[in-house]
Amino acid sequence: MVKISKKQIINFFFPILIVVTLILGIVSYPNESILAAKKGLSIWTNVLIPSLLPFIIGANLVVDLKVVDIIGYIINPITKFIFNVSGKSALVFVISTVSGYPVGAKLASELRNNNQISQFEGQRLISFCSTSGPLFIVGSVATGMFKNPSLGYLMLICHYLGSISVGLLFRNYGKESLSSDKSSLKTNVLNTINNRYKDERGFFVLFGSAVFNGVNTLLSIGGFVIVFSVVFEIFSLFNVISLISSILYLPLSLFGVTKELCHAFISGLFEITIGCDRVSSVLSTPEVLRASLSSFLIGFSGLSILAQCCNFIAKTDINTKFYIFSKFLHGCIASIFTFLLYPILKSDLFVSNFDTMYNLVYDNSVWNFYSRNYNIILPIFIILYIFMILLILEKTSYNLKKES
Repeated sequence: MVKISKKQIINFFFPILIVVTLILGIVSYPNESILAAKKGLSIWTNVLIPSLLPFIIGANLVVDLKVVDIIGYIINPITKFIFNVSGKSALVFVISTVSGYPVGAKLASELRNNNQISQFEGQRLISFCSTSGPLFIVGSVATGMFKNPSLGYLMLICHYLGSISVGLLFRNYGKESLSSDKSSLKTNVLNTINNRYKDERGFFVLFGSAVFNGVNTLLSIGGFVIVFSVVFEIFSLFNVISLISSILYLPLSLFGVTKELCHAFISGLFEITIGCDRVSSVLSTPEVLRASLSSFLIGFSGLSILAQCCNFIAKTDINTKFYIFSKFLHGCIASIFTFLLYPILKSDLFVSNFDTMYNLVYDNSVWNFYSRNYNIILPIFIILYIFMILLILEKTSYNLKKES
């Protein structure tokens, strides 16, 4: 008789339970399911296709035309020292910051599939190269939802600081140091050009392939968005979201989080666009708290985008659980940055009214302590953060000297 552990039984039946629950929900609430699907379709057609498709096509061309390789050779010494990744890997981060989810994860997965990076380098790269884009943070969230464009730039900076921080924290993951390339820059560039011309596909063939792959990628993304919109609606109708909100409300209430805000935050764990919109609409809560929670949702990215990214990552030998943990860490760090740097947004006017605003909304010791001491806490936090970076870089420099 074959022995099966409890973990294997749970892993087998849990996905089945979720799928059966979803099907029963669709059958029981067909009208609500259709409306949820239409909402997801609207997000896909009005937001994701216009913002992502050009970037995905461009990113595919950048890789196929070997632009990534050439720029990678130029910036390789810097990225190797800071993040312990190659230059072509760091370029994925740059493309991700401009285009947004899930382009970074897709490009990193392609580099690993093509054996251009090692497994451990791919693991380090995926921990910080998957980010949201400025169009979503500044345009959709800050301007469209919070009605405050200035807040968007603060959240954008905090989002990228969170990503860079995660990259620094995991730079030694795998205990693998990149081998130094003794070839000159000129030699590497000439070899790249030679390899490019060995590929007999012309520009228009590559362009057509990039468009084809981009459209297929967008179709896959659209499917995830629509499905998770329906999943969230079904779970809401079955009061699963309310149950999770009630559980999370107990610890979060210490920080002034209301049940309404907690419910909105839970929705963002499924789909960040819906979640950020609902969080921003809870006007009874101070903007600093709503912005911090939204920063967490954008950094974590939500189950919908996590599923999209893991769809690419799972085709490689990169650990998806490690990726999910790094995104959770990214969300936490981004939200902390947003909370601590928010007073800068209000300048001197905010200094005089900061304590009064919180006293009007909440009589909460945590908020009062922060509001009265933020001018002391903020410099201490900045000093500690700079010290952490210097410590990591000093350790890196020591290791490099030891190896040489």
